[in-house]
Amino acid sequence: MSRRQKCSLRELTPEERAQLEQISRAHAVPASHVARAKALLAVAAQHSYTAAAHQAGRRSGDAVAMLVARVNREGMAAVFPRQGGATLLATP
Repeated sequence: MSRRQKCSLRELTPEERAQLEQISRAHAVPASHVARAKALLAVAAQHSYTAAAHQAGRRSGDAVAMLVARVNREGMAAVFPRQGGATLLATP
């Protein structure tokens, strides 16, 4: 049973859509970037998060839901993973 989609993907600009399509077909970029691009294109095509995850070769729509929320906040930077393990702290 899939969860209800709480957050819908904002309207992609033509430039963002073209960039996602280019990434989704690329052979020289990390597979994680390709999977994120494919999932976002599927969500933009009105597929559920679960269906988008399956189209991108993933199992769960939860990661797609988090990706959609990040894209809505950060834009295309969300497609490219951040450095893991580091926490950004503001210094006084």
